[in-house]
Amino acid sequence: MHDGTGTEVDVAALQAEVQQLRTALKRRPVIDMAKGAVMAFSRCDEDAAFRTLSGVSQTHNVKLFDLATALLADLPEGSTGAGGQAGELVARFWTREEQGPA
Repeated sequence: MHDGTGTEVDVAALQAEVQQLRTALKRRPVIDMAKGAVMAFSRCDEDAAFRTLSGVSQTHNVKLFDLATALLADLPEGSTGAGGQAGELVARFWTREEQGPA
């Protein structure tokens, strides 16, 4: 398909890119909330929290969104961030998952 300027436009590639952007926009709040949890538990800044999540994601070959979702699901309800490090919480979740059902 031509766009009228002599440039060929790959509509399928553009549609795929739009879909990827929509998915990223939907997932961003979950990742941001997980980052906030890591910040609260570890008392670290945003960059350190992201590095922690990214490191666990890469170590366990798990997508960042899936890790963030699991972390948020594993948080105690009404958690205020007191008592314990987020890295331990994340490690506990993935260790528990790897060992099979409890």
